[in-house]
Amino acid sequence: MNDSQLYCQILGISSPWKVKDVAVDLSQKEIVVEVTSSAKKHKCPECGMRCSVYDHRVRQWRHLDTCQLQTFVGARIPRVACPKHGVRQIHVPWAEPGSKLTAMFEALVISWLQDASVEAVRVP
Repeated sequence: MNDSQLYCQILGISSPWKVKDVAVDLSQKEIVVEVTSSAKKHKCPECGMRCSVYDHRVRQWRHLDTCQLQTFVGARIPRVACPKHGVRQIHVPWAEPGSKLTAMFEALVISWLQDASVEAVRVP
């Protein structure tokens, strides 16, 4: 199993999504996992109609650490042109809409908050 396959499984992604690159920067103590989609059409997040890709927006999410290295997921997220709702950014399988954290990272933070204060969990 290579690093791309590993992160596909960790993030729970499948076609049309794939891990394009995994960049390890030991000097910054971080890993950036670049995810991409090959689909020409995606579902409108409002109505579910399959629509053509209008353009892309670059986004990045904080993910769980990998071997004590901060890990980020980056992607060019397609926006679709829906005839009914206009241009909308699609939903991604690894994060909730509008979040800057992956779903797995959010779940970890929520579990911490059950046992500690917001101030104790907050990253400086």
